Amino acid sequence: MFTLPFKYFYLITSLFFLLIWFVIFRRLKGLRKHILILSLLTASFGPISEFWYFADYWQPDIALPLPFLGGVEDLIFGFAIGGIAAFIFEALFVKKLCYCESKKLKRDWFLFIFFIVEGFFMIVFNNLLGINSIFASSLGMVVLAIVMFAMRKDLIVNALSSAVLVAGVMFVIYFLGQIFSPNAHLWMSRIWKLYGRPEGILILKHIPLTEMIWGFSWGLIWGPMYEFLVGARIVKLKYFK
Repeated sequence: MFTLPFKYFYLITSLFFLLIWFVIFRRLKGLRKHILILSLLTASFGPISEFWYFADYWQPDIALPLPFLGGVEDLIFGFAIGGIAAFIFEALFVKKLCYCESKKLKRDWFLFIFFIVEGFFMIVFNNLLGINSIFASSLGMVVLAIVMFAMRKDLIVNALSSAVLVAGVMFVIYFLGQIFSPNAHLWMSRIWKLYGRPEGILILKHIPLTEMIWGFSWGLIWGPMYEFLVGARIVKLKYFK
């Protein structure tokens, strides 16, 4: 074990997510272009979302600050978690995708709806109603996922599996961080604004339940996003005939 300066905790954690992203990218040779596109898109989510998260959810130490808001860490995490959520199910379980109905099922306009709805939930539920930003954003993603399911019921398994997998990846990375760095819990008490509050529930004394809620919600909406946008169907799963 070692004592890592607080300044580098967020950066190191983001790099662990980037490592998982790279494994998925290597595995899905035929989808690498799409992985990059969706990852680059979500990279921008990191600094933008901190406008709300810094106010009432957390205030991490930034090793590589950006001139406007947040840091390079936010870009790395946003990039990595976008690719992980969108393609971890495909990397583990999908053997073949079919684009035979892409003209009928393609809904690339849904990205615009995603931004509008998430912005609405953050402004109304967080800024106006005072609900913490982590819950407001998670609720918006769940609502969007329900809308997606109404149009593509075949993506429910993908979405639920991705939700569990993303939350699981986050749990493992945070758990390992607590094991290998003995002062990680001190960092959490320092930067997590829900620490010590009723909604600040910790798993195994160190891992915020809110992070698992957010990860599950993110995987739920972003997991099937690629198939939804391009109109692809999963026609063959690995390990199943």
